[in-house]
Amino acid sequence: MLDCFEVSQIDALGALTLFFCFAIFHLLYRAGNSYFFGRIYFVVALVSMLLWLFAVFMEITSQTAACKVLWSSAAWPAIMLVPTTWLLFLIDYINGRSESPKGWRKAILWVGPLVALLTVATNPLHQLFYGPGSAPVAVRGGIAMDFDHGPLFYLLLVYLYGLMLYAMAISLRGAFVARPQHRMFYIGIFLVTLAPAISDLAYMALDFTIQGYDPTPFAFSVSLLILLVMVAQNRLMDVGAIARDLLFSNSPDPILVLDVNGELVGRNPEARRLFAAEPGSESPAHELREFIDEILQTGGAPMRRTLTVRNRHFDPDVFPVDQHVGRPGTVVGWVLRLQDSTERRFLSGALQAERDFLSRLMETSMAGILVLDAAGEITFINAEAERILGLEGQAIRDISLNDPAWRFEWPEGAPSTDLVEAFADLALNATPLRNRLVSLQRRADGERRVISVNASQLASPDTEARIVASLADVTDQYRTEIHLRDAAARSESANRSKSQFIANMSHEIRTPLNGVLGMAEVLDRLIKDAEQKRMITTIRHSGELLLTILNDVLDMSKIEAGKLELEAALFRPDHLAARIEELFTVSADEKQLAFEVFTSGRADLQRIGDPHRLMQIMQNLVSNAIKFTHDGEIMVTFSCAIGKPMIVEVRDTGIGMSSEQVERIFRPFEQADGSVTRRFGGTGLGMAIVAKLVELMHGQIEVASELGEGTTIRLVLPLEQA
Repeated sequence: MLDCFEVSQIDALGALTLFFCFAIFHLLYRAGNSYFFGRIYFVVALVSMLLWLFAVFMEITSQTAACKVLWSSAAWPAIMLVPTTWLLFLIDYINGRSESPKGWRKAILWVGPLVALLTVATNPLHQLFYGPGSAPVAVRGGIAMDFDHGPLFYLLLVYLYGLMLYAMAISLRGAFVARPQHRMFYIGIFLVTLAPAISDLAYMALDFTIQGYDPTPFAFSVSLLILLVMVAQNRLMDVGAIARDLLFSNSPDPILVLDVNGELVGRNPEARRLFAAEPGSESPAHELREFIDEILQTGGAPMRRTLTVRNRHFDPDVFPVDQHVGRPGTVVGWVLRLQDSTERRFLSGALQAERDFLSRLMETSMAGILVLDAAGEITFINAEAERILGLEGQAIRDISLNDPAWRFEWPEGAPSTDLVEAFADLALNATPLRNRLVSLQRRADGERRVISVNASQLASPDTEARIVASLADVTDQYRTEIHLRDAAARSESANRSKSQFIANMSHEIRTPLNGVLGMAEVLDRLIKDAEQKRMITTIRHSGELLLTILNDVLDMSKIEAGKLELEAALFRPDHLAARIEELFTVSADEKQLAFEVFTSGRADLQRIGDPHRLMQIMQNLVSNAIKFTHDGEIMVTFSCAIGKPMIVEVRDTGIGMSSEQVERIFRPFEQADGSVTRRFGGTGLGMAIVAKLVELMHGQIEVASELGEGTTIRLVLPLEQA
């Protein structure tokens, strides 16, 4: 078998085969460095063709019949693979996709060559591929094989013809469904595919040979070489060429091709649509004639202008077409592209109108607008800002915030460069400036004004940072605020004086009053006369009432001054309820009222709060209930559910109140009705103090009352459990 690898001499046919081998190798190099759909199958087809040609070359140069049969048989796996990969390449290329081998593709890629390999390898055993009648024949001083083709040979041949017919059907389908400008491209693929099939039919049916050898591999090689030329000329598989053709055909801009005399020699579909004459109207092509004449007169450099065609505006671009041979720079024509600028012109006009509107808006704005560059120089100022700063009639270039004539000061009068420094910081770190008050001397009249400044950085990736400042003259508001602040300070001072006076007077009155009450109590024990004891009792009750009034006034004074503080101590709600019952049972009995105190939940668990102020609240509520109830009952309820606020309700069946009266009872020195003071006495501070104490405890107080039906007061106190 090693003798079959010897090459004794190379004749003309062998040299031709080697030429085709090198040509296919070069085509393989070009295909490997290009991109097109189905490239992987095209490369495999080239490799297979190279192997086929190598086997043909070895068959031609072999000198024995056995070696020629060996190399003819060895070529068959490659012969099976070339049409297979050619078909797969056409499927992917025409359908515009690249798919890796999978499923049925893998099957036909492997099954055909393997079947051919097994068939030719076992032919000496069955002789159903090359029959026993195969014999060498003399051809021009050499020998060639005249093969006796068996049934397996024809079976494989039918399979190959089926692949080639399918490939031709694919290319014809592409020609029918392709756009008109690409139809000849697919017809070329069909013809390239048809040539090897015709060559093989001529060999099988007409016994056509090249010096006794099958011409089919040479026909395939010629077809592939044609493909190589087409690839080199960017006509077949070059995606860039196809893309350029698509760009010309599908461009939204009309494109005209002119010869050197200005005559139209080509145009794309958009130009054909634009310049087509409508029924009953004249073609608008004459509107271009003047411009084309100027192209000819200026050598392709006309003046820039806008052309109007069918109520649309176009900006023309002219590109010279140079001759590829001959003297460099020889122009053989021009390409005229018309860029539709209708929308751009419309948008440009709309943008200009928007800019004019914004400019008028800035000029008529009641807020002063100031724009500064990164160096702190003013680049824009509107009319209101000019008025605020007193700059009417001055040019922007003559204005600088660094000018000492501004005499920037704090509103209180201390010198300051705060505004300039703030703008500098804003330019560096983009920290917004908000409601900065600064005092300056207005340039027009020298009057000192207070302005409020808000500023932020306006940054853009393509431009340097700018500072936009909003100015407002707040001189009058600032002066009013100062006056109000002074008035509030005077009022607060007077209120403190009042509170101090009330506190001092309360202490001054309390001292002799305690002496009066003490002496009255001593006299009550010494005097036995009933009439005299009645007078002493009146003195004691009046003194105690006066002491209660003093205590209320003092508490209210502390609350208004914000000096009343609550303590946080432990107490048990049930103990508080017991004290209430003990204190007010006698008073209720004297008026023959039913008085009951109830607790629910875990009233025996300690809570955190101020028990003295709670007792004060309850004394006010219960005493009022007894005071304003003539008959019926008074009920006090403590609800102490675990994990929830403590709820206290005081319900009576007294005289009740209207909704207007309920709204007034928490106001200091007011009662539900002016007649109440005359009938029942009191200062009207009790409920006001209760409301303030409940508020200090972060609780809520609710009043439900109807005239003649009684009153229910409900307290919700969020006192934590210990």
